[in-house]
Amino acid sequence: SFQALVIPRLHFRFPPPKHPLSERLPPASPAHPETPGSPPVSPLTPQHPSLMARLRTALVWTLTGTATVGAIWTLGDAIAYGETFQVQDVVFVGANRAENTQLRHLANVRAGTHLFNANLDRAVAGVQQHPWVARATARRRFPGSVEIHVQEHIPTLLLALDELWLVDTEANVFKRANTDLMDFPVLSGISPQVIEEHPRVARAIIDDALALHQAVNADAHLSIDDLSEIHFEERTGFSLVLRSGTRVTIGFADPAKALDRLDHMRDRGLNLETPQHIDLDAGAVAIATPLP
Repeated sequence: SFQALVIPRLHFRFPPPKHPLSERLPPASPAHPETPGSPPVSPLTPQHPSLMARLRTALVWTLTGTATVGAIWTLGDAIAYGETFQVQDVVFVGANRAENTQLRHLANVRAGTHLFNANLDRAVAGVQQHPWVARATARRRFPGSVEIHVQEHIPTLLLALDELWLVDTEANVFKRANTDLMDFPVLSGISPQVIEEHPRVARAIIDDALALHQAVNADAHLSIDDLSEIHFEERTGFSLVLRSGTRVTIGFADPAKALDRLDHMRDRGLNLETPQHIDLDAGAVAIATPLP
């Protein structure tokens, strides 16, 4: 009989081909292990800190803010009420003729006043009331002093009115002259009535007198020490009276040019030590007349 030969089927399963580098790399572990029963976690899902971490952060911020506020409060209290920022001294810079005691009284900045509460504008206004003070400025100097800079008048002329008054370099009449301040040329010829009724005219005359004073000071031959008086007359203008007794009429001409003509006369032998009247306001000529 015919016997059938039965050959069983063999099923072979071949593994998938591996990458050459896969054997060298360790098996990857999941970045977000999942617990049973929990939904899958995506790597892009933000992770929220725990309750304890949030409490610690809030506590740190609270303590830091409290410490900062306390430090600011302590510093503000020290500035507002501490003795460090109270005025302990008032310093005057530039005061030579004005006494510090008088200036301190006029400034009226009391010791113990808080530095920020010191009224500097009022202090400056008070100091400028002193007759020698032309202008002043003030500033606070930490921790506890006020510094006031003073610019004083510079006396240049003596204005002869009912009394002798001091005139500074800016034509300001600022103070009666004392016996210690008489070594300046005298400006005469301006009446008190002109000062009171026509102050601008009087100021213009004083300005021109100061210009004549500067011309004498800049002259190569004359000196301020030789000048005794600057006299003004409404019709004839200015004239110089030297200590030798010589009188030089300038008029309303340019004082520098007039003094140049006087220098030419001196180069030709004119002696100013001999009392004489020299008229430099006579046109192109100069006339010298001896005085008895």
